[in-house]
Amino acid sequence: MRKGATTGEENPTVSAVLMVFGAAVAIGSLRYGWGSLDSPGAGFLPFFSGVAIAGFAAIPFLQSLRKGWRPLRELWEGVQWQRGAVATACLLLYAAFLRDLGFLISTIILTTYLYRMLEPTSWKETLWAALATTLGFYLVFQKWLEAQLPRGLLGF
Repeated sequence: MRKGATTGEENPTVSAVLMVFGAAVAIGSLRYGWGSLDSPGAGFLPFFSGVAIAGFAAIPFLQSLRKGWRPLRELWEGVQWQRGAVATACLLLYAAFLRDLGFLISTIILTTYLYRMLEPTSWKETLWAALATTLGFYLVFQKWLEAQLPRGLLGF
């Protein structure tokens, strides 16, 4: 955390937004049905996730009300948006090219770039990490979970 940074405990606005979001997810999931613990329905996980988000957001919200409110602009002062914006753009490009390039090629490109952006190391280390990550994801999703991953133009 940067020097002089504030936490969510000092500003209830962020916590309030998360509480509303969590409540909206929970309420929206009610139309899908819960099912049971033995056979959960489509709304089971979203409902309890929304409740958890709202519940966890309520803790700093209540704490901040005791300490007093600070303006929201102070919370975001000094934040560097570039890395987050670049990572978001990378994920959008990944989603756009995933079907055409295929899972393996797209994921290797994405992880290589993200590793270089987050923690610049040698190209050798970066490529090995990207290949290992992609192989791990491939083994988990394609082989173990038998998910159908996009093959792309080259057929793999």
